[in-house]
Amino acid sequence: MINPDRPEGYVSFDRVHDTLPEPTPVEVSGDVTLNILHVSGPAPALVFVHGGLGSLWNPYPQLHAFRGEQELLTYALAGNGESSYRPAQSIEGHVADLKHLLDVVGVDRPILHGHSYGTAIAIEYAKRHPVRGLVLHAGGDHDLTPAWEKPLLRLFLALRLYRLLGRNALMDVLARWVACHDDTPQAVINDILQSNPMPRRRSAWRTVTEAFWGYDGRDDLDCIEAPTLVLHGPADRIVPIDVARETARRLPEAVFCRIQRTGHVAMMERPIVYNRLLRALVRAVQTSRDLDAVLQGIEEVQRRDRGWYVAE
Repeated sequence: MINPDRPEGYVSFDRVHDTLPEPTPVEVSGDVTLNILHVSGPAPALVFVHGGLGSLWNPYPQLHAFRGEQELLTYALAGNGESSYRPAQSIEGHVADLKHLLDVVGVDRPILHGHSYGTAIAIEYAKRHPVRGLVLHAGGDHDLTPAWEKPLLRLFLALRLYRLLGRNALMDVLARWVACHDDTPQAVINDILQSNPMPRRRSAWRTVTEAFWGYDGRDDLDCIEAPTLVLHGPADRIVPIDVARETARRLPEAVFCRIQRTGHVAMMERPIVYNRLLRALVRAVQTSRDLDAVLQGIEEVQRRDRGWYVAE
């Protein structure tokens, strides 16, 4: 019987959190220590980069699904979570942090997964360093900042309102009407908010305003030759779906997939479909097959799932 309160294959954040090791601090340079969660497994490693005001726990459904299948690494960006503050905020600085982190933990040529503003870091990393695959979810190479974000964040910083944030009715409303599809169950929204509480550190908010605002990575995008999944939800009210679609067109080896009935956090809203697409990318990388061909091979499965995603 289908549970209307949770999508198929859904596992609660509490269950995932309780079965994984606690994150640990790792010094990646003289200035920066990052809080990371690293789980051993076969290569290629899946490395997750969260977005602005995000958390290393954002990909909790994928951490659960891929544990034992692949090596996993997720971390809090400098200035976020329990990571130290980065003295100078910039995309280049965060890319350098990621390179140092991968060197420290011994991860070579990962499949790099960026979410929201984290897609900017993933894109710029892939321009500079080899990756075996790339996943860009709910983001792209430009126009990542919605019109309402700048006045809102400036207000929060000026009045230090971030110090008052907690789980409340306002956060529920924002999650439902800004981040999620209308059909996303409340239980999933509860887990989204629990895994990604709004930060009370000023440095996390400054990471957004100083590093990500104005990002435009369209130059030299064609130098990224790794197979790339560009995944987006049609109900995303933060980053327009056309931004993702245009990004995919500029990448030489990209496939754009629209995940039906999802918003800005499809990886949590429809995890079984999302994970199926990630496994297709892993399979393409491991077998050196064309990503589009691998995706065509699972079309029958997706038809049985009532067309949950559409490859374009």
